[in-house]
Amino acid sequence: MQIRNTLMTLLCMSLPLFVQAQTDSSAIKRKISKSKKPVNVTRLELVYKSRTIQTFHTAYDLSRTGSNGGIRSYEAPTTSTIEVRYIRINDRELKRLDRRGNILRPYYAKAPLANEQLRLMNRERRIGALEGWPLVGVGTGFTFAGLGAAASKLSENDNSNPSIAKAFVYGIPGLAMIAGGILLRRYHNKKADNHLERSLEIYNMQYYKPVKPDTTVNRAGNTDSAAIKSLIPIN
Repeated sequence: MQIRNTLMTLLCMSLPLFVQAQTDSSAIKRKISKSKKPVNVTRLELVYKSRTIQTFHTAYDLSRTGSNGGIRSYEAPTTSTIEVRYIRINDRELKRLDRRGNILRPYYAKAPLANEQLRLMNRERRIGALEGWPLVGVGTGFTFAGLGAAASKLSENDNSNPSIAKAFVYGIPGLAMIAGGILLRRYHNKKADNHLERSLEIYNMQYYKPVKPDTTVNRAGNTDSAAIKSLIPIN
């Protein structure tokens, strides 16, 4: 009985020590995990660069004929200038920015607000494609239907008002739908570009932490030089 009481007393005495050890261990783990939290030390900048591209299309020379008596065709070059987007990393390296912005996702892993702007960018691009391209397709169909009706009547030398009215009925709405689809896509693409620029602005202002220069080496060098100068006798 006495041995049992002694064991219970020792157990009660060791319990606070065990709890304190667990508390200290948890505090150390939290401190270690906090110190290992990654810091965004990479600065990102959106850069636009103009790029000239050349394409070829089939053209026809009405003044010259081919070997079979038909109109001669040839490949005509067309030059156009486009803007290409890049990401400048830490004011040095340039990387091509893909359409969905996947190159930014590793840097936005600890930047939820910037990542949300990237999601809104992709959302606007999808909306523009889903709303714009169907209008362009339907409008193209209407336009070709109107042109076909007009061409068939002209081939038959039919200048009646109903044929002309039919061409206008199909052609004008078709052209309007094509223009509406193109403008709708441009509108959503512009909003997507604004979200992209906003995401980089939020990242650089709220999550980017520049690395502070290490001045300990310079201070040590200055201290050593001052000590050496103090040892030199003054004449």
